[in-house]
Amino acid sequence: MSILKKLSNPQIKASKSDNKLIHYFLSNGLKACSSSISEISADCDISHATVTRFARKFGFDTLKDFKISLAQDLGAQDSDNKGKRTAINLKESCETTAQKLLQLNQTLLSQTAVEIGYEQVTKLAKEMVSARHVFFFGIGSSGFLARDAARKFARIGIDARCYTDSHEIMTHSVMTNSQDLVIYISNSGKTGELVKSASICAKKGAMICAITAETASPLYTFTDITVLHAVHDYDLAHGYADSRLSVFFIIDLIYIELIKVIGEKAIKIKQDTQDAIESLSSSND
Repeated sequence: MSILKKLSNPQIKASKSDNKLIHYFLSNGLKACSSSISEISADCDISHATVTRFARKFGFDTLKDFKISLAQDLGAQDSDNKGKRTAINLKESCETTAQKLLQLNQTLLSQTAVEIGYEQVTKLAKEMVSARHVFFFGIGSSGFLARDAARKFARIGIDARCYTDSHEIMTHSVMTNSQDLVIYISNSGKTGELVKSASICAKKGAMICAITAETASPLYTFTDITVLHAVHDYDLAHGYADSRLSVFFIIDLIYIELIKVIGEKAIKIKQDTQDAIESLSSSND
């Protein structure tokens, strides 16, 4: 039975506090899933412990697990309820299509905000600062995201390098060591070249991170840090499926967390790199 059905028709002996929480989660949906335990406690006027016990009554070890399950149910319901509305009609206006895309992207980011694992992002930012090299590996559309990320972090002083060709990925995997951090971008975590690379890097002692939508994957077995994102599949153009927006969101979040860790030095380096690029453009005019 889905968690939504369990909340709508609870089989537990619900206390007054339980009923408050049931109403809270059913009324607030994805917004509730992205709320912290402190926010939930304050909104419902109950203790942290009561919130945790509530999650356990529904069969979850932690509140996080409860929220992820609820978000997945809400996402599935969202897909069922909105799928017909998000199907593109070739005669509809540009404004109507824009609203459908906006609806899709809002749902995608809301689910990513629930699943992401903020402690993993914080840990990753700290590891990036201390690493000798930060390698971004991705293939296909994930390679495009990897290149964009490497350029972004290089501009604040991180020795970020990106490889998207399978031969180059293997070559540089062999050259990693315990001072390096390797970040894989892969929705499925099943891309053969990336899994093979992760196996090599793990043996070399490198820190391994995956930005992915899947934990039940071959790549996940090698990761020290996993940052999760959502993927939605709506019939927006005969099978529209994309996760680029959620990955860009994650990269931006990591970038800001890095600036927090590095401080003013990162801002200065960013300005220096910007000035250098602008001066190059001026000299070419």
